[in-house]
Amino acid sequence: MKISRASAPVRLSAALLAASIALGFTTGCSRDPNKQKHKYLESGKRYANDGKLKEATIQFSNALKVDRNFADAHYELAKVYLKEGSTMTGYAELMRTVDLAPNNQQARIELGNLLLAGNALDKSAEQANAVLAINSNNADAYALLAAIAARKGDHATALTQIQKALSIDPNRAPFHTTLGILLASDPATAGQAEDQLRKAVSLEDKNVASHIVLGNMLQKKGDINGALEQMNAAVAADPHNIIARSSLADLYLRQNDTAKAEAVLHKAADELPDDSNAADMLASYYIRLNQADRGAQVYADLVSNHPKSVPLKLSYARLLIAKKDMAKARSIGQELAKTDSELPQVALLNGMLMLNEGKISDAFDTLQKAAKANPDNIQLKIWLGRAATVKGDIPTAQQAFRDAVRMNPRNADAQQGLAQISISRGDNTTLAQLGDATVASNPQSANGYIWRGMAEGSQKLYDKAEVDFKEAIKIDPNNADAYLQMAKLRLIQKNFPEARNMLEQSLSHNPNSSPALRLLAAAYVADKQVAKAVSRVQEQIAKSPQNGDMYSLLAQLQGSTGDTAGALVTSEKAIQLNPNDPVAAVVYTRAVITNGDPGKAIAKWQQWTTDHPNDAQGFTVLGTLQEAQGNRDQAIAAYKKALQIQPDQAVASNNLSYLMIETGQNIDVALSLAQVARRGMPDSPSTADTLAWAYYHKGNYTSARSLLEDAVKASPNDAALHYHLGLTYSKLSDSSDAALHLKKAVSLAPNSQTAKDAEKALGQLS
Repeated sequence: MKISRASAPVRLSAALLAASIALGFTTGCSRDPNKQKHKYLESGKRYANDGKLKEATIQFSNALKVDRNFADAHYELAKVYLKEGSTMTGYAELMRTVDLAPNNQQARIELGNLLLAGNALDKSAEQANAVLAINSNNADAYALLAAIAARKGDHATALTQIQKALSIDPNRAPFHTTLGILLASDPATAGQAEDQLRKAVSLEDKNVASHIVLGNMLQKKGDINGALEQMNAAVAADPHNIIARSSLADLYLRQNDTAKAEAVLHKAADELPDDSNAADMLASYYIRLNQADRGAQVYADLVSNHPKSVPLKLSYARLLIAKKDMAKARSIGQELAKTDSELPQVALLNGMLMLNEGKISDAFDTLQKAAKANPDNIQLKIWLGRAATVKGDIPTAQQAFRDAVRMNPRNADAQQGLAQISISRGDNTTLAQLGDATVASNPQSANGYIWRGMAEGSQKLYDKAEVDFKEAIKIDPNNADAYLQMAKLRLIQKNFPEARNMLEQSLSHNPNSSPALRLLAAAYVADKQVAKAVSRVQEQIAKSPQNGDMYSLLAQLQGSTGDTAGALVTSEKAIQLNPNDPVAAVVYTRAVITNGDPGKAIAKWQQWTTDHPNDAQGFTVLGTLQEAQGNRDQAIAAYKKALQIQPDQAVASNNLSYLMIETGQNIDVALSLAQVARRGMPDSPSTADTLAWAYYHKGNYTSARSLLEDAVKASPNDAALHYHLGLTYSKLSDSSDAALHLKKAVSLAPNSQTAKDAEKALGQLS
């Protein structure tokens, strides 16, 4: 049968139409939004159960793209974020879950626990009570109320609530653990506490918290073997639980068995190479024991064994920074920036390195950007605060530290950052408040007592300060700063022997404590034992050979004793260890000038200003050196550069003003600069002289005389002051006083240009 060519396309089109219809029905079924969002939800749960959190996040987010009000997806997403440690985003998802599904009791319990962790006790209680309104027999709600009451210090209510929880669900190990902790805090019921904790571990041998709490209780009783058994059981219950391994290591450390403590931490880092906490714990151990060199060797091996482990590389870099091997640390940072730039820890490392290298603006920008991208990363907040502090952006620094404290009210680094700002600004009111708040939130931390004691000492409340410092030492006998502050108190009381004893104890607990060594050296110098100060600093350097500040101190002492050659060598070593130490650079400068080589000093500061283009102080020093060599034009340029960076730089303002007057430049600008200098250094005879000299050239002789008379009283052997005062008296027609001061200028600086000018002025007196 012959088929027409024209009919073929008709039959083909019909086939395509039939296929399209069939496909349409199939696609229509697969795109049912309700089925699609549940498909994503179940897929995400499977990923989450397998520990594939990134994949789970994607699937839950896909479900929310289908239905942004899908409460179950918000809840599952919240759990994933919290597992990842993203507290802020997890909190936001829990809030959204509860808003969409107010009857989700478990979401409310988890939200309540999160609020409790953030110390929002009343809001946490609201969630617990909302659950009880739905289900009056919810044991978790009573357990949450018990925890809230315990945080408030309401022991009786806490006991009542946890007992209600146990009456509803008597076989919950965490409830027995909570009851055990509450019973242990009261001497009258302490004997029952161990029974509750043993009940907890018998009910749930895999409950890590119960083993740890029981272990700590047995350790306090002196049952070390029992404590070790429980801590090892905690590790066995969950080998991935970092708190369990940390608790076992801490127990060994309390027994001064550092070898076993190190072995536990090393095993954790080796077995859990992708866990940042495991990597950090071992590194922190080496840093705390001042064993950065050994730690770096250990981590070099760990990284070699686990070349893809980012946490181990980051901790290795941290140890390299501690041992001041910045080149290797920088190499690791650059490598990670190429492969893992999106990780906040990598941005943190590179920000730290930039800060150490003096690249303050770059460090600040890097850390600020990372902190914005990772708002719940507390370490980024802390280092942003540190970078902002160095930059001089105190409002940003305070906000960053406050954010960190809000995220974790007990974080010592965040508290320390706020305290240091208060100390540097002399804000003892805020320091006292911070001390009180820290004592209240963390009474077992020595820091709160130290800060409160410092504030009390500044107000001359020495008895109260002593009580707080002693409490700090009692709480933490190894706290070097507590001994340092007590030493300062003893120095105020002129009890020098005990002050030296306290400083020695501070150094024994922290061999790198430059402030303690400086005070100890100052105490010897005040007692006219300069040689002893030199030898004591040398002795400490032998213990801390990588401490550039100690070399800087030694160079200062050597310079003061006339050992110019020693000061030169030592200051060069200080600069080698810390190229960004301006004190070492100044000591070096004095040494080379004393050796008669000012050109070398100028070259040093020219290099310094190249390396530190935003350091106003560096340009000021350079200008001072150039001015001393008669290079006035170069000095003026250096002072102007300093003032571009820091318009209120007092020394640069003072020196530039004087040079402008001497070279006949704009006297109004010179007067303005002299006023800036005087505001910055109101007690300086030099700024008084410069401002007076500007007034003199403006014809305001009365104001000039007043300033110069005060300056001469403060610095009676300054020939230039007498010369200027003599000229001023002459302008005021007081020839007698003019002659007196001009003659004084000649006698103080014979054969100088000042003496020649004074003699000329004497000859012109009528």
